[in-house]
Amino acid sequence: MNPAAPPLPSPGHLRGIAQVALAAVLWGAAYPLTKGVLGTLPPIGLGFFRFALASLVLVVLTRSPPLGGIAPADRRAMGWLAFWGTFVLVLGMNFGLRWAPGIASSIISGTPPLFTVILAAVWLREPWQGRQFAAVAIALAGLFLLAGDTSEAAPRGPHYWLGIVLVTVPQVAWAVYGILGKAIISRYPWPVLCRDTFALGATMLAPFALAEAWQAGLGTWGSREWLVLGYLGICNSVFTYGLWNSALAMIPVSTASFVLYLQPISGAVLSSVLFGERLGPAGWAGTGLIFLALTLVLRERPNAPEPA
Repeated sequence: MNPAAPPLPSPGHLRGIAQVALAAVLWGAAYPLTKGVLGTLPPIGLGFFRFALASLVLVVLTRSPPLGGIAPADRRAMGWLAFWGTFVLVLGMNFGLRWAPGIASSIISGTPPLFTVILAAVWLREPWQGRQFAAVAIALAGLFLLAGDTSEAAPRGPHYWLGIVLVTVPQVAWAVYGILGKAIISRYPWPVLCRDTFALGATMLAPFALAEAWQAGLGTWGSREWLVLGYLGICNSVFTYGLWNSALAMIPVSTASFVLYLQPISGAVLSSVLFGERLGPAGWAGTGLIFLALTLVLRERPNAPEPA
């Protein structure tokens, strides 16, 4: 008697995977595309215009102003989400990409799950398992190998290593955003949450962007710069969130997390095409160690319930 064949994935399941895959590819492309215009645009100003555009689109979609419909008790928490998820993220990403290789930055962009585990253990006192200790050690070794083995033409001076550190900061900030948002995300639909995160974050960036413009100008805006701004503000900051959140209604979070492995891969491929960057043997070894560490972190415990 032949054992029963495993059931085929439902159309909804396949659609959810496809949506997360598309979101991951779009998110991954943000790093090399941003790096490509930072030679002509100011870093803080680019971040401000990106999230101002994204918040304006969501204000139109939700037909409500920033903080509209948000309970007074939740507004402070919304401000903290904007600080970590927009303000710190932009400063680390846009300044770091001025010096860090695009290919290394793209691979590092896949590490927020690792930092989430570390912060949850330190901040929320969640117990660690042996595999999580191993994942942190493996990932640190992988980051060290990756950062020191790219074909970037610039010398390995202080700015190079500062760039590597700075592009790691947004990954920590995103982990903080995820932990802080646990209590509030379930109370509001994602367009409202993103509307306020983006609008408040743009407001925080505004005075720094004005000071930057006063000192260095608004940069040189051509067709490439406008296209990248539209991509970052709409595709990367609005469309992808819609894909991600609607997909989670069709597939488990654990499945979506593994599909997100496409994010650093797509960014690394695009960096190779745009900038001619390549990884050497040590860089490939470091990339493998980072993915191994993420696999250890994201692997569910036996009989563990599916996270909400």
